[in-house]
This record gives sequence, C-alpha cells and structure tokens, in this order.
Amino acid sequence: MQRKIIETADGSKTIHIEDWDEHYHSINGAHQEAMHVFIKKARERIAERKEISILEMGFGTGLNTLLSLEFANKQHLSIEYETIEPFPLDYQEIKALNFKPFFMENNSEDLFKKLHLSSWEKISLINKHFTILKKKTTLASFNSDTTYDLIYYDAFGFRVQPEMWSEKAFRPLIHSLADRGVFVTYSAKGSVRRILESFGLKVSRIQ
Repeated sequence: MQRKIIETADGSKTIHIEDWDEHYHSINGAHQEAMHVFIKKARERIAERKEISILEMGFGTGLNTLLSLEFANKQHLSIEYETIEPFPLDYQEIKALNFKPFFMENNSEDLFKKLHLSSWEKISLINKHFTILKKKTTLASFNSDTTYDLIYYDAFGFRVQPEMWSEKAFRPLIHSLADRGVFVTYSAKGSVRRILESFGLKVSRIQ
C-alpha cells in the first residue's frame, strides 16, 4: 500500500494510506481519541483487576499499545498484550510522526521504540509490567486459545474495510472474551451495535 506522512489539524502528524484515502488514527487528535476510547473508558470497566490480558486488532502506529503500557506502569498493573497487524509500519515511518509531545514518562520514548523493535510472533518482555506478542496476520487467519479481559477493536473504518465490521469478523473475538470482559471500539454505527448485542453483549456509547 502506498503511504505518506501528513500534518494534522492539531499540529501532529499521521500516515495517510493513499490507496484507501484513509489515515492511521484520527486526523483530529489521535492521542486524545486513544486515551478516551481505548484506555480510560475501558479501564474504568475492569477497575478492580491488577492482571489484565488485552487483545488489540490493529497495532498500527503502536499508540494504543504505548498508552496501555504507560497506564500499566502508573497503576502498577500486569498486562499481557497481544496485537494483530497484517501491514506493519516501518519504524522510520513511526519516527517521522514525532510522538514525543505525547510521551507521559521519562522513558516513554525508549519503551515506544522497544515495542516497535520487538520481534514478531514471539512474546517479548518490555518491562516488569508488560509483555507483548505481535502477530503479523489478518483477522480472518487469527486463531488463539487465549481469553482476553479487554479487546481493542481499532480496524480501519467501514468505508474501506466493510468486511472487518461484520458478524463473521466479530464472532471469534467475542467468543474469546473472558467473563465480564470488555470489547471497545471507536465505531458508533448502528449495525455494529446490533451485531454486538446479538452476541449477548451489553452495549453502551462513550460520550
């Protein structure tokens, strides 16, 4: 896929996928969106847990992963993080985005680099609070016996990947949710809500 780096409305940068006319993360504040949707609200729903398993559909720039790692450090959590990405970005592309203003800890830049340079298809220890397993695969080919407390569903939008927002795509993920597990996505489409409710999930909208 052809990609280029562009500057966004908030002065940060994002990667534009020219073939799809789509961006990695929101062009109107990727950091704010990730914190609000995937980190803060998801964590509120499993606040009593100290050991958490997370599956992310769409590693992308690694922003959701970094924020989860920073949160684990701050709250002294233990997180086992697994992520699926069929089209990994090159680390040189990541460096050009300049996430430095968003790093919350003194060593965040080093941790961010370590996340990106960790091996694919292998569990990597990032620090005492966080392990990661990155899988270069499509959701259709994904297979896991693990159950997850949190699932971040951060696929590209319905316009460019309608197949990612279907009952068939969601089914194996929903079945891998642990008891009282939480499935989080930025999509507010009525069709997505109805599919999730058909699996027996209680669905609420994040303001």
